[in-house]
Amino acid sequence: MTVFDDESEPIVLAPKPRRLLALLAVNADRAVSVNALVQELWGSNPPRTATATIQTYIGQVRRTIAEALRKSAGEVADEILITEGSSYVLSTSRVALDITEYELLAEAGSAAVQRGEFVRGSELLHQAVALWRGPALVNVEAGELLGARIVHLDESLLCTQEHRIYADLQRGAHHRLVPELTELTARHPLHENFHRHLMLALYRCGRRAESLAVMRRLRARLVEELGLEPSPFLVQMEQDILRGEPSLDRTRPRPVEQCSGRQQDRVAVRSMVHHLSRPTMQPAG
Repeated sequence: MTVFDDESEPIVLAPKPRRLLALLAVNADRAVSVNALVQELWGSNPPRTATATIQTYIGQVRRTIAEALRKSAGEVADEILITEGSSYVLSTSRVALDITEYELLAEAGSAAVQRGEFVRGSELLHQAVALWRGPALVNVEAGELLGARIVHLDESLLCTQEHRIYADLQRGAHHRLVPELTELTARHPLHENFHRHLMLALYRCGRRAESLAVMRRLRARLVEELGLEPSPFLVQMEQDILRGEPSLDRTRPRPVEQCSGRQQDRVAVRSMVHHLSRPTMQPAG
């Protein structure tokens, strides 16, 4: 997590206030209770002064933001880091968060793909993935709640990549996808949808033998590591490639595939960049 002021200068926070701000940022515009903040910072063994310490950390974050934006701490408390009963809310009305921008782009892109607007959907999903700067929150020591959010971001990014690759295949961009899918299948060796997309991209590039080799490698790994055979949709893809099924060469609207349910390898994604800025939403940069 990196926090910038309105002049794109980084803001420095101590580790625990930084983790507190990270939890508020990944739950922007939603109330986060003091109890949740205590759980994130100290787990099941909080100090007796935990509530007072949380208030101290909130005050530190407010003063840091106020100094960065040349506002008073009172204005920050009223407009940015707001108290709601025994909870706190980080408002996006005065804060630009790239995680929020990512989620909006991913949702709009996936909806466009669902409508069969593959060029538009691909563009939006490319923009969403481009906001990632590497593993999510890698520079924040994550507790239980942030750890769960990291898993959510991990799955979200994989789904966004799947939908974008599907859209690119539908628009005939198979040549460009082969290197990317080769890397993705190496990083996620049990991810069936990535393997199926690679098989199709290779086949459309006239590389049928290599396409079938992808299936052989995946089958061997699934059997060896999990004692499982590939899913029926992958077996059908293999049979279609062996037969030279004409429909494989055509880009045509089909129902958007769901994200693969068989993802035994979890690559933690820990890092969206958060911006504090003027009201306008800006991608991280």
